[in-house]
Order: sequence, then structure tokens, then C-alpha cells
Amino acid sequence: MTEVESSYNATTSYNQNYVGSSALHIRLDTSSLLENIEFFLRGEKIVVDQDAAGKITTKRVSAGTKKANDLGVQSILNYISAIINPHVVQGNFPSDSPGHSTMYEMYIEEVHMDLTTFIVNNCYDWEVRDNDIDVIIDFIMMMTIPFMTRLIDNKERESYETTLKHVDSKTITDGGKDGVRILGSDG
Repeated sequence: MTEVESSYNATTSYNQNYVGSSALHIRLDTSSLLENIEFFLRGEKIVVDQDAAGKITTKRVSAGTKKANDLGVQSILNYISAIINPHVVQGNFPSDSPGHSTMYEMYIEEVHMDLTTFIVNNCYDWEVRDNDIDVIIDFIMMMTIPFMTRLIDNKERESYETTLKHVDSKTITDGGKDGVRILGSDG
């Protein structure tokens, strides 16, 4: 009767910059961008305060004038969340040459034109002043443009590979008369 040996090895490596499963959450979470847009549209900011007993509270305070009414804010946020979200950022705009992607340029142009049309067509229902239309569009585009560069050359998804890597291997050996023979390996 021959002796059968089995061994199991597992290796997990972490990128020094991103330790733990929350790394992907941090990279894919777009809530802070959307909150910044919402606060801008509402003319508000969040203030953190601590009372005499040490209780910490947060509250919204006025930080300028509203750019739109509640319907306008919600409509614009719904539109923008279709552009700035975790699913979209995992897309791919191939580059034509180093640092340039025609597909990206066309997408940004289309978003800019569609956002402009969307706001102009609804500005009176949303109580957006004529002087604020360009300000709103520029504010949103200045966040959208750098966010969407993450899609160029598929670098966003490729970077996930270096965030967390796990390799399993299993080897079964049979100690025959000539020594050790490998019967199977998974990897």
C-alpha cells in the first residue's frame, strides 16, 4: 500500500495602499461627489457641532442661495447619478494614443450637451435663475470630467487586480518507489 500525501497552500497579498475589503468600497463609492452636487444646488453645507455634554451633532446650514427648488435638485441628482456611479466607472474608453481617448471626448461632449438641454428645458419649473444655469452646468461638469477619466484604457478595473490577490493550490502526491510523484494540482 502506498502512502498518499496532500498539501494545501493559500496565498493572499494586499496592495500596500489598500488593505482590506473596504478598498473597493472607497474607490467605488460616489456618494460624496453626489452630496457635493446636492449641497451646491441646495445652497447648504454640513456643520459638525459638539455641545457642552460632548454630544456631537451635524446639521445643514445655509451656505449661499439655492440654485433650484426641491424638484429641480432631485431631478438633477437623478440625472447625474446615472453618470457618476460605481457601475459606470468600471467601463472602458479605449485610448487612441497615450493620454487621449476619442470615445471619452465624445462622451463628455454628449453629457455636457444633454445636461445643458435638460436644465434649460426645465429651468422655470425648477426655479433655476437664468444666471445660474451655466454655473450649475459648469459645477457638475468639473466633477464629471475627472471622474470619467478613470475609464480611459480600462485602468480602473485593472487596478483592482493589485488591490487584492488570492491564490489557492492543492497538490496530492503518491510516494512511489522512485520517490514523490505529483498526481494532481489545482491553481
